[in-house]
Amino acid sequence: MIPHHVTDGDGPAVVLLNSLGTTLHMWQPQVIPLKERFRLVRFDARGHGRTPRTAGALTVDDLADDVADLLDHLGVARAHLVGASLGGAIAMRLAVREPDRVNRLVLVSTAAKIGTPEGWRARAEAVRAGGCAAVSGPAMSRWFSEAFLADQPDTVAAFRDRFDACDAEGYAACCEAIGGMDLRDQVHRIGAPALVVAGADDEVTTVADAAFLDERIPGARTVLAEGAKHLLTAERADWANRILVEFLDGDPATGDETGTETP
Repeated sequence: MIPHHVTDGDGPAVVLLNSLGTTLHMWQPQVIPLKERFRLVRFDARGHGRTPRTAGALTVDDLADDVADLLDHLGVARAHLVGASLGGAIAMRLAVREPDRVNRLVLVSTAAKIGTPEGWRARAEAVRAGGCAAVSGPAMSRWFSEAFLADQPDTVAAFRDRFDACDAEGYAACCEAIGGMDLRDQVHRIGAPALVVAGADDEVTTVADAAFLDERIPGARTVLAEGAKHLLTAERADWANRILVEFLDGDPATGDETGTETP
């Protein structure tokens, strides 16, 4: 399917892949610095934002198909992929499956395996019973540090409003897609230059998860944002923008191999 999408700028294509429970608006802090150099593509995953859900179960392969379909629709043969959390998993799967379509790969707050199938089934059941608002409060605490929650309440409220507006069945289906995903025996096949970006305080996809990707993806580099949690593209937007521009512009050695942000 062709998801709802927007494009900005001109140049090499960069596709931004959202985390679970967000819309293409999660990348708003990245739009201005990236569109000056790239053709920026943002989209809503199934059941999120303005992309409708589809009937039946979902897999990460189905979501990767949506990215491939979108690239075909836009006439883009090859693109940089920047994926956060679920979006990072989708990007990794596409990079394994269709390596000729991926130029550079940025994996933000993601892992080859995220959580447990049981945990994701429980989340899906809670949302089917009570809507996305039933789980959005705890999600904000996982996404953002206490300092960001206190200092940027309007930004947090906007993220929560979009989370609550997600289609419950679409969100639940994406939960189950994550629960059924395990790329641990696949990521060594990624041939694209890869940058792993992680929040040092992320409890969802941990520093250990980032280290696994760094070790298994040939030539991967990792940078850590000290004090940041899961949605570091919002919490540390200026730092993330600098990292993205440097890497996508062609510097594969952005930061030290396990570089950290200086607060």
